[in-house]
Amino acid sequence: MVTHACGEDDGGSDRPDSKFDCLSQKSYNIRIKLGQCAYLAEAGLQQTAEGKDMASVIFEKKNHIGIITFNRPETLNALSSGFVNEIHEAVKAAEADDDVFVLVLTGTGKSFIAGADIEEMYPMGPEEIFEFSSYATDLNMRLEKMSKPVIAAINGYALGGGLEVALACDIRYAGEKAKLGLPEVKLGVICGSGGTQRLCRIVGDSIAKEMIFTGRAVDAQEALRIGLVNKVLPQEELMPAALELAEEICRYGQLAIRASKKCVNYAQDHSIEEGSLYERQRFSELFVTEDQKIGMGGFLRKEKDIKFKNR
Repeated sequence: MVTHACGEDDGGSDRPDSKFDCLSQKSYNIRIKLGQCAYLAEAGLQQTAEGKDMASVIFEKKNHIGIITFNRPETLNALSSGFVNEIHEAVKAAEADDDVFVLVLTGTGKSFIAGADIEEMYPMGPEEIFEFSSYATDLNMRLEKMSKPVIAAINGYALGGGLEVALACDIRYAGEKAKLGLPEVKLGVICGSGGTQRLCRIVGDSIAKEMIFTGRAVDAQEALRIGLVNKVLPQEELMPAALELAEEICRYGQLAIRASKKCVNYAQDHSIEEGSLYERQRFSELFVTEDQKIGMGGFLRKEKDIKFKNR
């Protein structure tokens, strides 16, 4: 039985051991077992596995958009160490795929990620939990520093480690039923994967401290009001809206998009003087690219549909 940060039990065992039946076209199902990852890809087949025969992390591609779906609905997508490693492998696959321009993360069922696997953590000592927390910390750092934009489509609970994953994304869209919070103080601990560091940078120190000190979760509308999410949508419109945003980003020069992400991230840890110099350097570097000539030339020629080559 797995207990999550939202206090619900799955009533069953951890992720299944059964093999995958088959995969949808242009999708990758990723599973870690005994420390090894298996990438299974089969073009032209329809997905027929159901329930526990499904991969717990699904990586699909739609045009230039990578979609990672957390698929342990029986545990509300609770973060066990193995599950974190599976997600990490999927993110690495998306990062290494030159055909993926934007990455979207979402969950199945009523949860984005409902928190950590408390049952797994409970018996650990300081050294063990320090190592355990490094898995999710490394995952979140990879998402944050990834050259490609990452969009979180928060379909439900994003609590504890789940909110920490969402905070590491560049943009957060929430379904109207989403609940977001860092409830760790209710368990006698604190965040272990960057929650205290990122939440205050997004919503400000005072609001972050109130959320962290009380462990209270906020609903989607409150999350929008405090700037924790960019947009709130009806559940059925959440993924279409996230994909529409991803498609819009894909239309522009990806060298410029990635340089923009670098500059915004750089601003978090540097003075305005240092950041402005860094920005000018990235700006100047783009003037040796084909995309700069294509984009500015197209503007001067009043072209309506500029096609970038991303080089």
